[in-house]
Amino acid sequence: MRTENALRIHALRCAVTVGALLLAPVLLVAGAPLRGRLWRHHQGEHGRGFVDKEAGWVSPAYFVVTNVVFQALCVPSEYVLRRRRR
Repeated sequence: MRTENALRIHALRCAVTVGALLLAPVLLVAGAPLRGRLWRHHQGEHGRGFVDKEAGWVSPAYFVVTNVVFQALCVPSEYVLRRRRR
């Protein structure tokens, strides 16, 4: 997504928040693995990354991974996974 259009970026942020609220039951149960997989897909060895400042490009997945509501809904599953790994 190009960064020149601020209206599209704000609309995407709002859509991600609404989507996270709609998917709350799924995120509460399996949010940590989904978030981790999305992070590794974009930031991995062959990943493109979330942001390319020179080209003025931001991946829509950046807004998903950094969304506060999305992160808060993933906390319970992260806690369970940490307790299970010990």
